[in-house]
Amino acid sequence: MFRTAYILLFMLTAALVAPAEVREFRMDQDRLWLRAAGEPLPGLLEHFATAGVQVQIDPAAQKTVGGLWQDADVEKTLDLLLAPYDYRLDWRRETGPLGSRITLTGIRVFRKGFAEAARPLKSLRRIATTIDGRTRYLAREILIGFGPGSSMDDLNAFLARTGGTVITANTQLGIYRILLPDGVNVPDLAAQLANDPQIALAEPNYIYDLPGLLPGDTATGAPKEWTPPSGEGTLSVAVLDSGLLYNEGLSAAVLSAFDATNPDAPLSTDAVGHGTLMAQLAAGLVDPYNTAVGEGVPVVAIKAFADDGSADAFTLMNAMTYAVEKSTGPVSLSWGSETRSQFIEQAVNYAINHGSPVFAAVGNENTGRPMYPAAYPGVIGVAAGTEDGQYTEYSNRGDFVDLIAPGSAGGSQGTSVATAYAAHIAAKYMRHNPDGNAAKALLEAAGPDHFLSAEDVRQLLSR
Repeated sequence: MFRTAYILLFMLTAALVAPAEVREFRMDQDRLWLRAAGEPLPGLLEHFATAGVQVQIDPAAQKTVGGLWQDADVEKTLDLLLAPYDYRLDWRRETGPLGSRITLTGIRVFRKGFAEAARPLKSLRRIATTIDGRTRYLAREILIGFGPGSSMDDLNAFLARTGGTVITANTQLGIYRILLPDGVNVPDLAAQLANDPQIALAEPNYIYDLPGLLPGDTATGAPKEWTPPSGEGTLSVAVLDSGLLYNEGLSAAVLSAFDATNPDAPLSTDAVGHGTLMAQLAAGLVDPYNTAVGEGVPVVAIKAFADDGSADAFTLMNAMTYAVEKSTGPVSLSWGSETRSQFIEQAVNYAINHGSPVFAAVGNENTGRPMYPAAYPGVIGVAAGTEDGQYTEYSNRGDFVDLIAPGSAGGSQGTSVATAYAAHIAAKYMRHNPDGNAAKALLEAAGPDHFLSAEDVRQLLSR
C-alpha cells in the first residue's frame, strides 16, 4: 500500500537557510502531500489541526522539520516527522454524502513517559473579508454540495484538481467542508464552480456574529421557578447560540446539550453569556410579560458560536441537524447576517420540513435591510417591541418581519430576547395542540399589527 515518497530534504535542527514555512499541505485519507522548510513542530501540526484533526502536543516537544513528500503514507511520514517523540494517531471511517472515507481524527505527541503532558493545539481561525467589507468567511475553506449521480470519484477528482483536503462532511445536508491551499480566492472559485455540472452548490464558509445584548430593565422578566411540563415526549426548543452556563433552573430544563464547535467535549461553557439567557427565555425561566402561564418547556442547548462570538456556516448547519435529531419543537436563532447563504437556507428548510418552526432575530439596527436567516421564506422573522405594541427604537423592521414580541427581559433587551420568547410560546402551543401549526397560530394571535401582546399569549395558550 505504501508508495514511494520522494524526500528531498529532511532536517531535524534549526540550521536551515530557507525561511521557516509550510508551502504545501494536503491530505486525502491516508495519503499526504507536504512541503516544509525549517518549520517548528507545533507550526507544522497546526496545519493538521486546520484540516480538522484534533492535535495535542507536549509543550516540551520542540524541533524543526523540513522536506518534501508527495502522495506519501501518512503514518510512515509522521513516524519520521515526530521522531524522537512518542505519538498516537486516531483513525476513523466516516460516512459522507458520497460514501465512506478513512479520516485521521487525532494526533497526540509527547516525550517518552510524559503522555499526560500533551495539551490541545488549536488551529487559527483566519477570517477573510470580501471587497464590500461586510461579507466575511473562513479563509481557505469552501463548502461543496455535489449534484445527483455524483460519486466518490468526482470528489477525489475535485480534491486532486484544487489541492483540497476534506475537513468533514454533513451527510444529512449533503455538504463537504474542504480546506484549500493558501492563496486561493475562495469567492472566485465558488463562482467558477457554478458552471461545473458535478457541483450543485459551492460557497465560502461564511462567518456569522452574535448580536450584543442591550442593557434593559432588571425588573422586567425576573427569573422564576421552572415547572416541568406535564406528559412525556421530546418536544423542546432548540437554541443555537453561544453555549450554556448551568444553574439550578437550567439543569432541570435542559433536555440535551451539544457543543457543535467541539463535538467531542461536553457543553459547559458560555463565554459570551448570550446563549444562557436565550435558553432561560426558551425554557420559560425568564418571562418578559411576567405572566408565568403554566409549565415550562425543555430546551436543547447547542453551542454553535465560538468564545469570540462568531460562528461559521458549516458549524451552524451541524447544529441545525443536531437540533432536528434531538428536538421535535421550534428552533430559536437569535442571530443573523446580511449575507445570504443558500447552504444556511437549506439547513433551515431541513428543520421546517421536519416539522420544526424556525424563529430568527431581524437585528438590533434599524437599517431596513433584510437579515438572514430571518428573511428566508418559511422562517418567522422576529422584531422587538415595547409594551404598547410599537417597535423599539433599535429594532430592525421591514417586510421580512413576521412577528413583534417583547424585547426586554432578564436585564437585557434586543430582538434576540423577542425571538427566544416567541419560540417558547410556540413550543407551549405545540405541546397542547400537537396537530396545530404553531407558526400560523402565533401570527394569527398577533393579528395585522404583528405584535404578540400579553393578552394574545393568554388567549393563544388557553386554546
